[in-house]
Amino acid sequence: DFETGLGAAAHMGHREIALFLLEQGAALDLFAAAMLGYVEVVRAMLTEHPELRDAKGAHGIPLVVHAQQGGEQAKAVLELLEAS
Repeated sequence: DFETGLGAAAHMGHREIALFLLEQGAALDLFAAAMLGYVEVVRAMLTEHPELRDAKGAHGIPLVVHAQQGGEQAKAVLELLEAS
């Protein structure tokens, strides 16, 4: 199991930490995009790779949990993931 700082922030719902890490050059991944509510990024990735809907991040935490951790700002991502 491997976890980056951004990955930890994403599954814990720490938006400000995630944004800081991205500003410092961390690479945006699907899990962080889901937590941050970047619905267009998530939609594009799922369009290209539908199997990622069931992807699990660090510690086996599902993608949908990352969206749940994003709260109101990730509501559109959560709706996208729950629609299928």
